[in-house]
Amino acid sequence: CAPTDTPLSAGELAALPGALVFASERDAVRGVYRLDFGAEAVRLSPLDADEVPLAVSPDGAALVVGRAVPAEGGALEQLVVVEADTAQALTPPRRRARHPAWSPDGRWLVFESDLDGFSDVYRVDRQGGELTRLTANPEGNFEPTVSPDGAAVLFASSRDQQAEIYRMRADGAAQTRLPGSPRDEWRARWAPDGESVVVLSNERGRDELYQMSADGVGRHRLNATRADAGAAEVLEAEPAWSPDGRSLAYSTRTRTGTGQVWRLDLADGQHHALTDSTSLNHSPTWSPDGRYLAFVSDRDGDGELYVMRADGSGLTRLTTSPGEDWMPRWVPASP
Repeated sequence: CAPTDTPLSAGELAALPGALVFASERDAVRGVYRLDFGAEAVRLSPLDADEVPLAVSPDGAALVVGRAVPAEGGALEQLVVVEADTAQALTPPRRRARHPAWSPDGRWLVFESDLDGFSDVYRVDRQGGELTRLTANPEGNFEPTVSPDGAAVLFASSRDQQAEIYRMRADGAAQTRLPGSPRDEWRARWAPDGESVVVLSNERGRDELYQMSADGVGRHRLNATRADAGAAEVLEAEPAWSPDGRSLAYSTRTRTGTGQVWRLDLADGQHHALTDSTSLNHSPTWSPDGRYLAFVSDRDGDGELYVMRADGSGLTRLTTSPGEDWMPRWVPASP
């Protein structure tokens, strides 16, 4: 079970690297907030803007937010990059504008949108401008993510009548399906060295994590060594690589609504429960130095942000607000 001890000291908390951005409903309109450790959270969104944080640039200086734009028949989605107190729209308001992912050099992004069809992958420069369509399939393409060297993009596609993982060059060329399951797979995540990939798969009829090489070879189920693996297994979600690539944080959720945050050490295959299983704990995000994890928990009522060391010790509550706080993104210190 997860370690239990005292929260982080004020000194250790203030020394945590970078900051967190997150979504909150503490004000009349949902918005993006920034929390510098040891200080009070401040709202980044305009008071009348309905926004959530989606992707922090590698240098920590820019943030892509998802903005809800009021429209007849329901709100539209728009991607906006916020940097140095300026906000630049990357997409026009559409029914779908989601899952932005930065290139490793921070110069461009990929995302999914319905600009020309149901859902395709597009590329755009950091400063906005022309949108380049990388896929064109009526069945839909989703959740792009850029390789650590910037040369390739993984994404999920339903072009073969189910969700499967595909790989293409950063310009959209050479789209190839990775060998995978006869059932849905999604949420591909590159290892920091670009040599392997983790995906979520429904291969055995429930959501589970699989690892494979970057070309899809050598796939294996990651929870096979966990004590509670089996027919009654809970659903796995939210894989997040540690910065050094040696560990994987993820969450599980039971059908009754509780959930845990886990750490998997890849060298020995050991799974470590970092939180309890009596509340809903989710959305783990690593600190830039790999020593801490932030996450969301409703253990004290509604959803709030917490932080702990990577071994689960030093559990510390970060926010206390009358509305939900969620979607934490760890921001590295800007150079």
